[in-house]
Amino acid sequence: MATNFSLWAKTGNISLPGTGPVPFWGFAGSAAGPAQLPGPHMEVPQNDNVQVILTNDLGFPVSVMFPGQEFTPQPARDSGGLFVSYNSETAPGGAFSYNLTPGRPGIFLYESGTSPEKQVQMGLYGVMVVRPAGFDPGNPATWTAYGPGTGTEYDVEKILVTGEIDTNLHQELAAGSPAAEFNPGHFIINGRSYPDTTDPDSGGGQPYGSRVSVTSGQRVLLRIINAGFINHNIRFLGITPRVMAGDSWPLLSAGLDKSYEKNTITIGSGQSYDLLFTAPAAGQYMLYDRNLNCSVNDNTFPGGMMTVIEVV
Repeated sequence: MATNFSLWAKTGNISLPGTGPVPFWGFAGSAAGPAQLPGPHMEVPQNDNVQVILTNDLGFPVSVMFPGQEFTPQPARDSGGLFVSYNSETAPGGAFSYNLTPGRPGIFLYESGTSPEKQVQMGLYGVMVVRPAGFDPGNPATWTAYGPGTGTEYDVEKILVTGEIDTNLHQELAAGSPAAEFNPGHFIINGRSYPDTTDPDSGGGQPYGSRVSVTSGQRVLLRIINAGFINHNIRFLGITPRVMAGDSWPLLSAGLDKSYEKNTITIGSGQSYDLLFTAPAAGQYMLYDRNLNCSVNDNTFPGGMMTVIEVV
């Protein structure tokens, strides 16, 4: 089998509470589509041959890295032999094809490998979901994050991508100015800050909603991955999920159960966790960053990295 994806690196504007449009760089899923934050989700079967074609509509080189994959990057160097990129670059107006074969299921970032201290912060990142063998999106009986025997069967799956935005830095980089000190004032889940995080997928500015809507009794898989530069302490009020995997390594396998319950998860930059819980009685349950300076919009509380788990 083979799965093909096409990405376009573009400029865009993101809407954040309490501020005007903020420029960003992001990936689009079509030539005519807008840049989005995070980029389009890629879903691929385990051990499939994956080709990702990147077209660069930005005015400077861009590349794509696939952390956690069995993928050998080809570093780019300038005419003097100095390292300039983690991977083969796509020149402005050009296209480049990347090929990989994901060998294990899980949730992984893809992100720019060129000037990542700028380009990842500006929004050039997304998520690749690798499905285990036997997974059938049309058959709920096969819905599991890591395959049989891993305890990761679920009824509802939700992906939450965390990050930060420094609006001043975005303005400066978009204008071609040198990068300034990193001082984020907005903290996002799927490209949204509270209260926009509670809007449905069709609202809130970016295409992936952050509200978790489930029915009491359903088995819920939350897949949280940190695309930002700083660590976050994700806290659940009224729900204590079970940690089933860290960095896409399942904690229950071969009869050995190392999973554990925790209502505050510290997720480092680039890390991911798979969390499971059974939806409790009907009501609204908050999920937020316990670092309360990240639960603000430009120092105004409430805001930032906060959303709702709505149980009906």
